[in-house]
Amino acid sequence: MKEKLLFVTKGGENCDEGFSYVLQLAKTLNAGISVLMVYSKGVMDTYDDVMAAVAFAEAGQIETVKELMHEQEKEITMIQDRKIKELTERCRENSLELIYQVAAGDMINAIKHFLKERPGIDMVLLSPNLSENRKCIDFKKLLKNITKPIVTITRPAEAKA
Repeated sequence: MKEKLLFVTKGGENCDEGFSYVLQLAKTLNAGISVLMVYSKGVMDTYDDVMAAVAFAEAGQIETVKELMHEQEKEITMIQDRKIKELTERCRENSLELIYQVAAGDMINAIKHFLKERPGIDMVLLSPNLSENRKCIDFKKLLKNITKPIVTITRPAEAKA
């Protein structure tokens, strides 16, 4: 396949948002799809989880803190595996190739590293869970560091009566 599309998404339950667009584009271009699922550095995402861990740590219950962190990590892995399986199946149904990678940390560095490893990528497509949240990604820095065309996918506008 000539073109390769890189679909970048933030890991989690709605990580497949925008994938239908990427799938249609890949079919049109007869291209393969690479998925880069990026998680923030911290495993504990919610304020409640952090506060619970702090409370247990202050009480000297380090094993409970480790257990909490392990449970959340297990849940994240379960969601990730399920979503990757769903995306792989959707590609298989459309006779398209899918490669995926999971990364943790800075979004831009993860994209940069992925593109360095796979120079055949021709276009980067950002999931709505990234493109609609300005706090997730610094677009100026992204454009400065990534030389490939970048497409931001947004959610469809709702019709108003």
